[in-house]
Amino acid sequence: KGASDNLSSKDFKLSDLNTKWIYMATMMEESFKTCEKIAKYAKKNDIKILFNPSLYLAKKGAKYLKNILSNTTILVLNFEEAQALAGSKTDNDVELARKLTKLGPKIVAITEGKKGVYAYDGHCRHSLDAFDVKVVSTLGAGDAFTSGFLAGIIRTGDLSISLELGMANAASVIQK
Repeated sequence: KGASDNLSSKDFKLSDLNTKWIYMATMMEESFKTCEKIAKYAKKNDIKILFNPSLYLAKKGAKYLKNILSNTTILVLNFEEAQALAGSKTDNDVELARKLTKLGPKIVAITEGKKGVYAYDGHCRHSLDAFDVKVVSTLGAGDAFTSGFLAGIIRTGDLSISLELGMANAASVIQK
């Protein structure tokens, strides 16, 4: 944390972002402004964004994140982050996901640790229970899930398969 707080759009050319997807995680300070520029550029150039904010950013609220969320294809967060970003204490996961899709993302995936994960695409709720594995450490599980989930979306476009890939990747991390 902090290593990339000073990432500036002066550090690279937006036109060098020759890709179909960008995975953006928590960025703060100057880097956050750069993420906003990247999000705008991505939308203009048909590049899809997966955004995975931290609780810190989620607590800043939808208005603060508007320029990124409005250009986000997939939003991935844990349940606490989802509640904070939606400004809601509801335990109803579909209600929560609906609120979040209204902010711009086409797909919202919400992880719930031992309870598993679900994704909502504006029409259907897809869910998967957590894998029954021995947990040594949960450090990195969220990042592992998100990268596996995005890989599944890129390769198959299928939410159910993508949830399985993400969960398998997370399960492989938490066992070590």
